[in-house]
Amino acid sequence: MDLQDYRDARHRRLVEMATELGVPADRAAAVVDRVIEDHRRRIVRSADPDQVVVPALREEVLGGRSRVPLITVVVLTAVVAAAFVVTILTGPSGPEKVERRAATVPALVGLTSAEAVSALGRAGIASRVDAAPQCDPAGQVLGSVPPSGDTVRLDEVVVVIATATPSWSCPADAAGRVQAWAFLRFLVSGSGRPHLAPEVRLYVDGEAAGTADGTHSATSPDWRWRVRDPVVAYAVRPVANDLGQPVVSITSGPPPPTTCGLPTSSPSGVAETATRVVLTVSGAGSGDGPELGCQLTIDLFEDDDGAIAAVSVTLPGGIGLGPPPWVRTRDDGDVRDD
Repeated sequence: MDLQDYRDARHRRLVEMATELGVPADRAAAVVDRVIEDHRRRIVRSADPDQVVVPALREEVLGGRSRVPLITVVVLTAVVAAAFVVTILTGPSGPEKVERRAATVPALVGLTSAEAVSALGRAGIASRVDAAPQCDPAGQVLGSVPPSGDTVRLDEVVVVIATATPSWSCPADAAGRVQAWAFLRFLVSGSGRPHLAPEVRLYVDGEAAGTADGTHSATSPDWRWRVRDPVVAYAVRPVANDLGQPVVSITSGPPPPTTCGLPTSSPSGVAETATRVVLTVSGAGSGDGPELGCQLTIDLFEDDDGAIAAVSVTLPGGIGLGPPPWVRTRDDGDVRDD
């Protein structure tokens, strides 16, 4: 499941929920779109969008000013001529008109600049790419202005901020940085293909969590439940910084003894040094507590052939982090491993 699939699954579930609450099937999508548009600012700022959208949808359908019209519509659907009557009474849906004038900046984390421009184009948004020279592979998206989740007019231009090759000398860890960005894209967007060992050992919050097939995509069950879903849920939510997405930091060296207060994984049969990827969504000062300083951390351990043979993920708040439960129920054919 790529990012667009993830967003489509969320929307489908909300449409199903609206239908279950009594909204006619041919009107449910319009009701959901109206709720999302009315509460977009709160959704962007929420750690869990479902905590905003689901109650708002219930209120729109069952409570307040919308209750009487919607109950009337439900009763009319029992009449043979209901569809005709509902069409006359409701007229064209508001969100369809809004979509012709405005669009929402999609999540761009885990994309290359070319992929980001394509994603914005599919949303009807014009864009340009501004380069940010740094010692990372060129063309990796760092964020956008306006940030993801914001609503923009269709005559506005979104600026994509992406890495570019610097004019200065960089440390001798270029290969590790290429691997790290490829692994991040492998998880989040599916466009990256890092050098993976045939069997990759997985660790979550310092504990062994089985293995994953290095020849499979990140949407396969062995990768997905243990690693991909928690990382995607953390990475794609807009954050309160200028670029609207987590800041990606990459370092190389021996991992510290603990990460987020938990013992750091120390797999055997791999190099003592690791490439550490940290996705920062909040600032932490020198005097801040461990909760604020703890960010999602991915350690990549390579074998003698330079392939990633072990992956350790440490999640802020522990293994409870992940996408809303309904995301898992919507994926046909995937069965969670125990």
